[in-house]
This record gives sequence, structure tokens and C-alpha cells, in this order.
Amino acid sequence: MKCRLCEQRKAKRDCPAKGTLICAQCCGEKRILEIDCPESCQYLVTGRIREIEDYGKRLRSLDANTQERNKRIFQDHQEAVVQLEYMLSRERLMSHDLTDRDLTQAVEVLLETYKTEANGVLYEKTSEDLRIEPLRKELRKTIESLRNPEGNEGKGIVDPQGTRLTLSAAIECLEYLRSLVTAYQEDRRSVSGYLDFLARAIPRKEARSSIIMP
Repeated sequence: MKCRLCEQRKAKRDCPAKGTLICAQCCGEKRILEIDCPESCQYLVTGRIREIEDYGKRLRSLDANTQERNKRIFQDHQEAVVQLEYMLSRERLMSHDLTDRDLTQAVEVLLETYKTEANGVLYEKTSEDLRIEPLRKELRKTIESLRNPEGNEGKGIVDPQGTRLTLSAAIECLEYLRSLVTAYQEDRRSVSGYLDFLARAIPRKEARSSIIMP
């Protein structure tokens, strides 16, 4: 029996989401991203374990200074990292053509905005690329909601009395994301390896779920 999704390879896995047998390759490549897998699916569970192990290997491939810095940032600003990871996982599910390169560019543009602010100048850098700009806005919205949860979200207006995430911490969190996506971009097998990982590894109904630092 051929796979109902690709109609090419032999179907060997019982897919509870599709109610039919599919091939291992379609299961591996399409789970969560194109198949609405239930959390109870054994192949989803084992797939997540493998991808989290791979995630740990990629982090350990970074230079020692970056590894130590990432561990500190995660420990100091876990709530912010959690929110950013979750937002990116949702964006990947909504935008099937979103790539790691898009994320890198959005982070770079936003970093320029915050580093300019750190120098005393309020100037919001934007992107003319219609693929990059929506993602930049979502990243900024998430960070601003943490910087000033009671204030004018996303507008760069920060009430010092209500601030949770400092400007320097916001910059560090973005640099943390940049280092992780870089670790995936070095592997050219997928143009969206990091975003795919977040979309698959973070349970869809848990807004505060995160990846645990190995």
C-alpha cells in the first residue's frame, strides 16, 4: 500500500491524524507542520526526543564562550525566552514559507532598534521586505509586552515602574536567538531547521512551554 500523502513510498505508519497509513518520510517531514498530530501520537513523541537531542548537539557545537553566555541568558531571562520561542513556533505554523534566514534578518533589524535606544536615541528600524517586517513586528510586540506589561505595548514607551525586562536583557535575548538560529543555518539540509524544531517541539496548547537548556 502506498502512502496516501506522497503516493510514492510504501505506507508503514498508522497516522491517527489522517486515519490512514503513511510513509516514514512524510511522517518525519510533515508532522505538526502539515499534519495536525495529536499529542498522544507515538511517532510525534519519539520524533521530539530525537529533535531535542539534535538541538542539544547543535548548542554544544557553539564555541565555549557562546555556550556559557547562552546558559546565563536562559537562566536570567527564562520567561522572555519562553515567550519568544512560543511566538516563533506559532509564526512558523501560520507561515509555511518562513525560513531561518527570515528570522535572522528580523532579529538583526530589531537589534539595531534596541541598540540605538541603548545609546539614547528612540528610532524604530523597519524592513522593506514584506517577509521580514511582519516577523520583526511580532518579535518587538512580544518583547515590549515583557518590558512594559502595563504600558503601551509595542510602541517603545516604557514605564520604569512597570518594567520587567530591561533593555539590556531584551538585547541579550535577541542575541541568544541569533546564536541558536546560526547553529541551524550551518546545516544546509533545511532552510527552516530552527523554526521547524520550535514548531514541532513546543506543545501547541501550552503558551509557556519552552525548550530546556541541555
